[in-house]
Amino acid sequence: MATFRLNAARIRGCPPPAKVAAALSAFGLGDDEFGVLDSAAAAAAVFATVIRRVNQTVQRIDTQTKELAAETVEKVQVYPFGLYPSQELLEVYAGSATALEQLAGFLAGPLGLPVAVEPIELDVLAAVEKLAGETQRFQLRSTRLTEYAHSSYVAGPYAPKFMDSEHGREFMERNASAVVSAAVRFAGQSGRVNAHISAKACFSFACAEEDRHAVQAILRKLL
Repeated sequence: MATFRLNAARIRGCPPPAKVAAALSAFGLGDDEFGVLDSAAAAAAVFATVIRRVNQTVQRIDTQTKELAAETVEKVQVYPFGLYPSQELLEVYAGSATALEQLAGFLAGPLGLPVAVEPIELDVLAAVEKLAGETQRFQLRSTRLTEYAHSSYVAGPYAPKFMDSEHGREFMERNASAVVSAAVRFAGQSGRVNAHISAKACFSFACAEEDRHAVQAILRKLL
């Protein structure tokens, strides 16, 4: 099994794929903070890989003098993404919600596109219910709440695990306003799929390599 990411956001005012692809190609790799590693346009989408260079200071020790020396090294963050203008959808296939923010800043800033990227607020309970009805051998494994009162004396974040999916869904219904994520399992075409769903429309999932695109299609239906 391999692990994949699918982080989604709405993108408003995006030009057609060919125009976006031309802007990405013209931007190139360069030596600035952002660079375009590769890009390709399809009829309804653009796929590309953007890198972000970040300087990071690390400390090294000289074993002979026993002195610490600071050294600046370049760290490269990689953001593969897909952009669907007609659907107003931006997908980033690495990182977390922060990757969406960084890519939004690049598209509207250095690349100069007239776009606005908006986060998607996902109803985690509704997403779990939909997956339960549309996938085979579905299991709700766990959920995470921002606030839960264990008793009149103890309250705070809570992440229970469930042996029974129906019990887990009932628990989520009773605490729907505090639910921020859920972990589920269901059957894919070539084996089981483990997926994590967050209220920020950020998904991570583990499945067979050949099931990747089919699982992505299932998760897109939750948006």
